[in-house]
Amino acid sequence: MSSSDQISRTYPKTGLRAITPASNWADDDKSHPGFVVHGTDDNPGKKAYYIHLEAKPGKEELVAEFLRDINRGVLQEPGTGPWFGLRYSQTTFAIFEAFSSSQHRTDHDNGPGGRNFLRVDLLKDMLAYPAQIHRLDVLHGKGVFGQDLLPLPEP
Repeated sequence: MSSSDQISRTYPKTGLRAITPASNWADDDKSHPGFVVHGTDDNPGKKAYYIHLEAKPGKEELVAEFLRDINRGVLQEPGTGPWFGLRYSQTTFAIFEAFSSSQHRTDHDNGPGGRNFLRVDLLKDMLAYPAQIHRLDVLHGKGVFGQDLLPLPEP
């Protein structure tokens, strides 16, 4: 299966694409170079992003600094949070960030945190393939330091 096939594979019941990263820069989305967006943004409610970043060997510290730059930006965004910059392995990084609404997620995209993904030359220098941005709807959760994000339904 080619990397393009992997990206375009969908689940029949939902119509959503599988969470499968691009394997090279040939899969870059020309409408917004440097990242590929998965998922929809058509449901009301709390929103989140899961962003997968795979560093080129030897570029891991650049990716870690990129996450610090985003963190500095999201500290200025009242509608963004919780926000986590994560490291899974030597070269695999991720971001999980949540928003109280679709509008706050859009504000983040255009704000000091989200604008870091417009640094296309840096992304191409440090990442093995385009960043994979997954739009998510928050269904349930426990917030930072034990604060509930959404009430759980009664059994």
